[in-house]
Amino acid sequence: MKTIKYLAYSALGLLTLAMPSCDNFLEEEPVDVKTDGLFWTSETDAENAVNMLYNGGVPYLYGGRNTGWQPTRLMYGGLMSGLFVDERKDGDFSANLELMNVTFQTVASDVGELYREPYVAINRANVVINRLPGMVEAGALTQERANQLLAEAYYFRAWNYFYLVKEFGCPDGQAADGGNGGVPLVLAPYETVDPGTIQQPRASITAVYEQVEKDLLEAINYLPDVTFGNNGKRVTKPAAQTLLASVYLQWAGYPLQATEKYAQAAQMAEAVINGAAGHALEVSDDAGENQQSAFNKIKTSENSNEVIYAIEYDQSLNKGNPYINACMTSQSQNWVEDDGSKVFNTSVLANMYHVSDYVLDSYVEGDVRAMEKNFFFTNYVSSTGKVFQCNEYDNWFWFEEYAMINSQGTSLDFPVFRLAEVYLIAAEALLKQAAPDQAKARSYVEIVRKRAFTVNGELNEGYSLPATITIEDVLTERLHELPLELKVWDDIRRNRLYPQAQADGSLRWVDIATAQTYNKRDGKSFRENMHMLIWPMPQGAIERNPNLAQNPGY
Repeated sequence: MKTIKYLAYSALGLLTLAMPSCDNFLEEEPVDVKTDGLFWTSETDAENAVNMLYNGGVPYLYGGRNTGWQPTRLMYGGLMSGLFVDERKDGDFSANLELMNVTFQTVASDVGELYREPYVAINRANVVINRLPGMVEAGALTQERANQLLAEAYYFRAWNYFYLVKEFGCPDGQAADGGNGGVPLVLAPYETVDPGTIQQPRASITAVYEQVEKDLLEAINYLPDVTFGNNGKRVTKPAAQTLLASVYLQWAGYPLQATEKYAQAAQMAEAVINGAAGHALEVSDDAGENQQSAFNKIKTSENSNEVIYAIEYDQSLNKGNPYINACMTSQSQNWVEDDGSKVFNTSVLANMYHVSDYVLDSYVEGDVRAMEKNFFFTNYVSSTGKVFQCNEYDNWFWFEEYAMINSQGTSLDFPVFRLAEVYLIAAEALLKQAAPDQAKARSYVEIVRKRAFTVNGELNEGYSLPATITIEDVLTERLHELPLELKVWDDIRRNRLYPQAQADGSLRWVDIATAQTYNKRDGKSFRENMHMLIWPMPQGAIERNPNLAQNPGY
């Protein structure tokens, strides 16, 4: 399988392409140094510049963290929701989330990275978009190849701006200065990787969404219509279409409520569903006992046709998947064989994204996703046959035996988009568009749910689906299908709905402004903290950019 080579360059003219500081799993070894005048002279140079985009910004945040004992940046939303809990709470950040003690002072360094890293990647994309047309004019690059590489740059610029506007965007007029509520919209290269030096005010939140849409439509025009695995794990047309469907869905919901975008979300999702790339859902040949379920195939396959885009990890390139450190409770470090040897040799281990009982109890009997060794597990059998019991439900979807035994990162990719999610995007949008299509929405939920209850072609007892579905059915299905893919916070914010456990274990989604929030101390909830649905603008960025206004409530 072709892998993307991650190259770092250091030269004055390439300052904007310099890598940010990363943890050990994401360190890059500089393998080439060229001056600016020599760099943009060959197709290889252009490809290397684009390759940098695969490892910075939002892709970096998937694995970026302060220390190995702390959750990755992309876990923050699920932890904020209270539906997932950091077992160890190393440092102050996770504890502050449980206390709902979120201010620009208490979360300064952590949230600062959420703001800084996407702008680093945006600048890299801006450099590529700025430079490649000149390479075509100079004969160093064909127009066809330039179009392909530019499409990738547009994809990553869009993805990073989409992330920023979700995490920091408020409605126009609600920022501290009464002005725009988007983020600074920078579309040309700037001379530093530090976004704190950007002297631009916040753009309109709608303008940011419109730029994201424009970039993705441009990318869709030139990206290949093939599966992720068949494209060397590079961005594809279906990946851009799926991202744009997600953009439309979020844009249609809170805080903007541009409800006309629901129809566009459905159309874009259906373009993937009905497309010719070759994406298909995995099927379960067992319920997980021999790791041949659909969800184990998604986890371990290098070429799953269900995966539309994933963060690629490769331990042989010193870029191992760091979620191995976050998959199990730390008590498993004490497991020993009968001869006294340790079962696992990893020195850093804690379940930093422990699923709450409210989520686990909402699965029903017969759902493969809740069965042992699909998403979660409660026991481990060592090579000697000895059985060890976990003291809580741990995260099988992130677990890899070899990495645990040898104390290293894994080469498991981290799914960002799967076809199952596309069906659920379409279902949500079809239910909420101006002219709801109940039948089609239900059929898409049915496809995902039936797969979850089917083993070897046989539908398990316990399967059911209401004759008429609601947004609550879709959101519960998303939570059950994507528990460890870091999606739930967007679902909650987009709909302003929060799951409440009922007596029978099922979930009822209610207005987050009135809901009981789980796993918060002293009975705190979002009822009095609705401003915490987005993060505060980093104070350091505000101090260096007087044009940047703080978010409401902070």
